[in-house]
Amino acid sequence: MTRYIVQYRLDYEHRVQVGIEADSPEAAIDQAQTAFDNATLWEDTAQLPLLFDDYEERDGQPLIFEVVAEVETWPEPEASVLHQRRATAAERACRLLVEAYQRGEESGGSIAWEDLDEAHAAALEALDGGCRQRAPETLRVFVGVEGGVVQGATANVPMELMVVDYDCDGDPDAVQVPQTGGGTSLASVACHEALVDPDTVRALWRRMAMD
Repeated sequence: MTRYIVQYRLDYEHRVQVGIEADSPEAAIDQAQTAFDNATLWEDTAQLPLLFDDYEERDGQPLIFEVVAEVETWPEPEASVLHQRRATAAERACRLLVEAYQRGEESGGSIAWEDLDEAHAAALEALDGGCRQRAPETLRVFVGVEGGVVQGATANVPMELMVVDYDCDGDPDAVQVPQTGGGTSLASVACHEALVDPDTVRALWRRMAMD
């Protein structure tokens, strides 16, 4: 299969509102312009509270998808994506920490380390939104098999799984597969792109460790 980068574009209006105390509308506008020029308009202080900051889609636009590139490997994400990842991870870290304390209160005041570990991992991701692109200390992947056939895989990092089946009698699509010691062997080959779900992989791995 070929990897395509597909995009859509829409025009938005970026609207920002801040609170300013001034002697006149003109003075308030001057203060806002000065804060914008000094890159302090978004600091959300008591003297200059941020009241609204959002992108509003312009009306009447058609949604058109287009292929902008065909690539061998996915490019590194842009800063906007990293920012969104940090925000999502920060929210997850807060939720996990609150849940850990709630379970600790319900169990008599003892907080489980594994609960704090999940919150800590999410907090680290919030501090570095690109950490998903780096390999963790241990690569882990779970392979789902049904009826003797690999159905898919779930991993803690982006990866592709290649299943090589040497029991390929009668498979017209079998190919010669290079062997470690040299030479080739005939086999059926199937590729699976693993579903990236580090939370599920972590939970399954812990469950195995406890059994």
